[in-house]
Amino acid sequence: MAALDIGSSKVACLISKRADCSDGEPRVAGAGAQGTKGVRSGAVVDLDNLERSIRLAVEQAERAADVRVTDVVLGVSGPDLRSDIVRAALPLNGREITPLHIREVRIAALESFKAQGREILHSAPLGFAVDGTQGVKDPRGMFAETLTASFLVVSAPTAALRNIVQCVSRAHLNATAILAAPFASGLACLVEDEAEQGAMLIDFGAGVTSAAAFYDGGLVHVETLPMGGSRATSDLAQGLGTTFAAAERLKIQHGAASLAAAGALDMVEAPRLGQDGRLEAHQCSRADIAQVLRPRIEEILELMDGRLSKASATGRPLPRRIVLTGGSSQMPCLQELAEDIFRAPVRLAKPANVKGLGETYSSPAFAAAAGLLRWDLMGGPDPSRFSGDRGAADPGEGLFKQVFGWVQKNF
Repeated sequence: MAALDIGSSKVACLISKRADCSDGEPRVAGAGAQGTKGVRSGAVVDLDNLERSIRLAVEQAERAADVRVTDVVLGVSGPDLRSDIVRAALPLNGREITPLHIREVRIAALESFKAQGREILHSAPLGFAVDGTQGVKDPRGMFAETLTASFLVVSAPTAALRNIVQCVSRAHLNATAILAAPFASGLACLVEDEAEQGAMLIDFGAGVTSAAAFYDGGLVHVETLPMGGSRATSDLAQGLGTTFAAAERLKIQHGAASLAAAGALDMVEAPRLGQDGRLEAHQCSRADIAQVLRPRIEEILELMDGRLSKASATGRPLPRRIVLTGGSSQMPCLQELAEDIFRAPVRLAKPANVKGLGETYSSPAFAAAAGLLRWDLMGGPDPSRFSGDRGAADPGEGLFKQVFGWVQKNF
């Protein structure tokens, strides 16, 4: 199994051998990661750069695992991932509901998704109604005049998605499925009680901040914000008069989301650009760094809170328990700031349902890649209580037909 997570700052590849998996958890046999400048806010801006990063990350993982891979499960964080609810009704005329009927009503619901210029990534059942009786989880074996079903559909812009797939194909890889990165992160980070009772997984990445709401063991909402930790890095570079790379190092080594955690007298090396355009030695306090970083971090979290509150007000109430992951979530004091903004308990999480990650890859930055592996082991495409036999898609079909074809075959 191979997972390929394409983010705005890096490309990560994890490889697992099915024979090494146990207790429903994959064991990583090889891993690779490469920085990239080919993606901005989840959208491809440089095909050649992204292709090169994909090749290097996959080759690094292949050497570590001592295997060659051609098929990968692809994770994307943007741009503009969105979730919608689709519904369909199936007349049964008093007959018993069978798995075939569930499959038919699902196909009818997915075919009703008509958003222009968007492609379905994956979907999940939200609930069934039997003759108007809501809240039925598993209608199989029941008798009904009409079976009504609701499904959550996660989609992305067609053109932007094709650009990502194009880069993967140019690296001689076949994307067998595409998942929303926050959904994958939830599979890697959430404990069973959180997924069942309700939790909001927020993946705080470099270029995109995304959220996936889970309830009753399944996905119920997806939200994306085209802003991430790199915005704070840019602010720091502007504020200190230094390069983006130098600002990123300062953010990682000395940054904090709270002025109280950054001592006003703690001085650190913070090189600045001189008159000749070269970096020159300079110092600043950790409090100065925090003073630049905090407003942007606060803005991003407040915007996400606003979007989630709006989604909760217009649809079903979303869970308020927050689980925070992603590379930019590792900043000191971010948990306390997030609790103040979301007015809810916040847990910082790293991948916990995948073995063999090691010290480097067990950080929150690789939560999505780890979740992709776990999804593949669970049998994909949409792990749910209604899943049947899961077969591979016809390699001769187009990618988007494969993804939609899997849904039709398996449900």
